Amino acid sequence: MSDEQSIGDIRERLARMEQRQIQLHEMITLSMSNFGDLANRTRRLEEDAHSIKTKLWLAGLVGGAIFSTAWAVFKRKIGIE
Repeated sequence: MSDEQSIGDIRERLARMEQRQIQLHEMITLSMSNFGDLANRTRRLEEDAHSIKTKLWLAGLVGGAIFSTAWAVFKRKIGIE
């Protein structure tokens, strides 16, 4: 093998290595982008779940207060107390 062939072979190998590095960089960039998107979706779901949980607690509290008041009025009208 001559020096020119060796240099050409090395250049070809370097070009392939650079292409692999570019592909790996693109894959990592895409993966990080997808991870960021997933993290944002998860955060949004957690916020929505917290909001729904708060609304359910509030509805339970109001419903319990209404039922308790109605039960007290019912007992008073019947004369249980």
